[in-house]
Amino acid sequence: MSFESLFTSIAEGDVAGVKRILAVEPQAIQSRNEDGLSPILVAAYWGQEEVLECLLQSPVGLDFWEAATVGATDRVRQLIDLQPSLISARSPDGFTALHLASFFGHAETVRALIAAGADVLARTDNALSNQPLHAAAASSQVESRLTCARHLLDAGADVNDRQSGGFTPLMSAAQSGDRQLTELLLAYGADPGIEDDRGLSARDHAAEAGHADVAAELNVTAD
Repeated sequence: MSFESLFTSIAEGDVAGVKRILAVEPQAIQSRNEDGLSPILVAAYWGQEEVLECLLQSPVGLDFWEAATVGATDRVRQLIDLQPSLISARSPDGFTALHLASFFGHAETVRALIAAGADVLARTDNALSNQPLHAAAASSQVESRLTCARHLLDAGADVNDRQSGGFTPLMSAAQSGDRQLTELLLAYGADPGIEDDRGLSARDHAAEAGHADVAAELNVTAD
């Protein structure tokens, strides 16, 4: 049976539509789209918070990727205990659980995964070709991304790693104008002189995005 209508409702933020579908076909929560992603992952990726909250009311237990994405730390630990190989596995779209927890700003889950042996240097099996620190730096969760990044750095993350396009975590911090994250990365040895494949440095990204204060700080540091 196709549950395409469920994924359409999720993308549109149609909470009523999602509830209606699940009321008639509760098994739809276990469906997957053409990319192998569950309704919960799709709602999280699209930033549909109300829909996500609705989906999380399902009595069906979260899978490993869902648990990491929503910060269900106890569930993450439970699933690792049952299947230790999950710690180094990749989601259908190529991310480790540590990438997902880092990107969605779940600091407690990040700590739990690191404690369980997650590799902070693991690279995605997708076009991004990045490490968890890139995911943390790119997170929209402003209040928690700093903590996630610190956990990763303390565990040995490569502060100067380059993802596809030559982009570094410092460039993400500069581009978003996050001065605290910029300062943290610099304190752990981030090199402001690194350029991406377009020849742009972290300072250039800050300036391009209109963050003059961060650009100025990076300019002084580079000097």
